[in-house]
Amino acid sequence: MLESCCRAARGPRFTYRGRCRHRGVDVDVFERALSELTFDEVSAIAADVRAACTSTADEIAHTRAALMIEQSLRRAHRLHDGATVALECATNVQSVAQRAGVTLPDDDVTLVARAAAQLGRGLLIRHVPGIDDALHELGRGWNRLPCVAELQLA
Repeated sequence: MLESCCRAARGPRFTYRGRCRHRGVDVDVFERALSELTFDEVSAIAADVRAACTSTADEIAHTRAALMIEQSLRRAHRLHDGATVALECATNVQSVAQRAGVTLPDDDVTLVARAAAQLGRGLLIRHVPGIDDALHELGRGWNRLPCVAELQLA
């Protein structure tokens, strides 16, 4: 009974604001930009991300970039921070859809939320050598979001 009372007082399941050591400005700007998107922008980003990853070579490069981020987070002992940032990014995208009255799960929202989670994890450790290349790969299709479009210029 006490547990159900506490659970009700906490509110929705995924609104926890985790604490992350050494958050970069890039991560905060990215999360803010995600929360300010409209559902039409989420749909457009989903179409752009799909168009950016059409061949087997694109999928392999995308997987390598994600693995490089995973390994770098592990080496830097920041896996927990990466998980926190990923959850916040994905939750921000889902919140956009919920505000628009979209019933979840939605294919576009899922695609953008997962891609945003990966980008957020990479932005967290952007200072690590080689991560800029991984962010360049994962940032393909995100040119509608100015804070991510700059990754394509690097």
